[in-house]
Amino acid sequence: MIRLSYPIAMEVAGNTAMWTRPDTGDCPVSYPAPTYSAVKAIFESILWGPAIEIVPTKVEICTPIRY
Repeated sequence: MIRLSYPIAMEVAGNTAMWTRPDTGDCPVSYPAPTYSAVKAIFESILWGPAIEIVPTKVEICTPIRY
């Protein structure tokens, strides 16, 4: 089986985002950047197929994180 690799990139922008930690219960706490599974889910919501494997390798923060 031939495995080909295609690099793809996406910019996600918005005023606020909630990358919730699952162990925080009813008082959610957010990570400052998306988690591995969140990045993978964002790509899979757009590009999905039985022969496609999404492997996130890097997240770049384009603007300073504000709390």
